[in-house]
Amino acid sequence: MERLITDDHSGVEKPAAIVLETTQADGGIYALPTEWLQRVRSLCDKHDILMVVDDVQVGCARTGWFFSFERAGIVPDIVTLSKSIGGYGMPFAVTLLKPELDAWKPGEHNGTFRGYQLSLIAAKAGLEYMLNEHVEAGVREREQIVAKFMRDEIGAIDSRIETRGIGLLWGVDFGGFEGDVSKKVLDEAFKNGLIVERVGRGNAVIKVMPALNVPVETLETGLRILADAVRTVLAK
Repeated sequence: MERLITDDHSGVEKPAAIVLETTQADGGIYALPTEWLQRVRSLCDKHDILMVVDDVQVGCARTGWFFSFERAGIVPDIVTLSKSIGGYGMPFAVTLLKPELDAWKPGEHNGTFRGYQLSLIAAKAGLEYMLNEHVEAGVREREQIVAKFMRDEIGAIDSRIETRGIGLLWGVDFGGFEGDVSKKVLDEAFKNGLIVERVGRGNAVIKVMPALNVPVETLETGLRILADAVRTVLAK
């Protein structure tokens, strides 16, 4: 990105902003390295470019911190939040921006954008629950369980399987196999009571995204169902 911006023969004008997910979710479960995120922040500062973090799916403690970028020790210029910010599934979205970027004058930002009262109440209750129940710490504890299981129980089934993730967002990548293995694993898991979805290129990645407050026993049961589904499919 820096070469494109600094090379006067790149043919690319300086962008107004760089928009990114700190962890690509539907892109295949890729947690971007802390150092890379810090370099992007520095790049934006150096060239007067806004850094916009899309925390719609990976914010609200999904990665173990309320904001997914906290692990890198950076502060974006704009942050978008939705989905989980609604507390208990109510429609709600928030755009956070630095005060100096708020260029709206009174009455200028108008239209059909309104705060839905029930969503506001649910969002407030969700945040209170997250704080009172120490959800961030709970996610980091559960992350250790998932990471170990992915490494020792699922990744060990076949050397072609790749597992990766952060917090309570993990992926099992079957891109190294011939055929639609991920679809077969998904179907086998569903037959045994586990719902997962597929993401990434060719839908080759099984996405594991449990509730942040999932009981440990339920979490382990789901992981075992997934591992059994992988073994069953590969055995065929």
